[in-house]
Amino acid sequence: MRRIVIGVSMAAIFLLLVGCGSASILNYISDNYPLEDVVESSTNADDVARIFIAEDESITEVSESIRNGMEPEDASEIKDNKQILIYDDHFVTLTPDEVDPDNTLIEVASEEFARDNYTPGFFNGFIAYYILDSIFGVNDWRYKQDQRCGGQCYGGYNRTGGNYKGPATPSSFRGSGNRGGGPGTGK
Repeated sequence: MRRIVIGVSMAAIFLLLVGCGSASILNYISDNYPLEDVVESSTNADDVARIFIAEDESITEVSESIRNGMEPEDASEIKDNKQILIYDDHFVTLTPDEVDPDNTLIEVASEEFARDNYTPGFFNGFIAYYILDSIFGVNDWRYKQDQRCGGQCYGGYNRTGGNYKGPATPSSFRGSGNRGGGPGTGK
């Protein structure tokens, strides 16, 4: 009997761990709001920002709902009709829909999309740049991204929409697969 109790307990713990591990803010939002559009990264087609819509809900209402569903690691205040919530692997930005201001757009960008595509000005007054340096694993991300962008980085869905093409130069923030060679490689 004791073996059965231990076995059932182990199975329950395993299911709890698996269930907790699979929870993500993207799953929560996609379960609760309809998908409006997808914006593809200029450097990697697998990195995207998904745009969801909350009809007839204010930023405050949507923020409260999302935060009740899953608490962010960090969150900005609502400022200039915008709020940014930071989760483990995603940035969630709440803004009013320009077409219908009674609706709120929920932009869910992968960490990689945010690092490689957003213009640094997107975060001004919302998130300290040293926090972004830590999250992105890049020293002085703001300066490096500004240099790379040349004014062509992603400014959020309301500014850029689904027509984003990105800067001409690829991101150097990802580690290179070619780490040098041996003798005679011209180091």
